[in-house]
Amino acid sequence: MENELIQSSSVIIGLLAIITLVIRELFAYLKSRKEGNSADTLSGQGNQLNSLILAELTKMNNNHLHTIQEVLESGNARLIDAIHNDNTKMIELLGEIKGNLNTRR
Repeated sequence: MENELIQSSSVIIGLLAIITLVIRELFAYLKSRKEGNSADTLSGQGNQLNSLILAELTKMNNNHLHTIQEVLESGNARLIDAIHNDNTKMIELLGEIKGNLNTRR
């Protein structure tokens, strides 16, 4: 008899705990919904925030694009300089070869 009483009381306590948690979560959900809706309707603050975020993202995107463009241009300039230096060295070597060939004749 005592075992049944202890089991039934523990079941009741467990059910009360579960019901309390469910009610607490329900009120937390309702509160978050209310705060979410009020932020959007208070004189367009939600829209202002969205436009500020969009403006910042646009700036960041433009900065990244300009950075990429600058890196590509500097890389191209270095590549052109390397090709020019290599061509100059080849012309010098060809001149030396032609000079050596002319002296052997």
